[in-house]
Amino acid sequence: MADRAVLDSGVIFAIYFEEDASEWAAKAAGGCSAITLDLAVAEVGNAAWKSVAFFQERDDVASLSFSKCLQFIDSCQVIRSAHLAAQAFEISLETKATFYDSLFLAASEQEKVPLITLDRKMYQLAKAKYNVQML
Repeated sequence: MADRAVLDSGVIFAIYFEEDASEWAAKAAGGCSAITLDLAVAEVGNAAWKSVAFFQERDDVASLSFSKCLQFIDSCQVIRSAHLAAQAFEISLETKATFYDSLFLAASEQEKVPLITLDRKMYQLAKAKYNVQML
């Protein structure tokens, strides 16, 4: 595992919400100095909401897990998405990955570290050219 890595929102979510990849996500996050984007707050918050609205997670449990996600994000080096927008747009056009995913790829490129993800589709689109690792 790299000393430093960009963690996408899915990895952060999996650390604190029970998922198949939770153990891998926690191990990846614990093994590096984590970097993420300000966008992770919105994406993790949306995933937390979905866990209650669609997957019957209890409100209090989701709220506590979301709070832990926010604390984790605060402990990371957080990069402003706006600073990566132009580069991310080019990456999204090149790879056909979503703009959201391309922001994380741009952060990885800027910091010269791997992007760690659980997003198989983005991984498949980007792996040929970008330093992206699938958990």
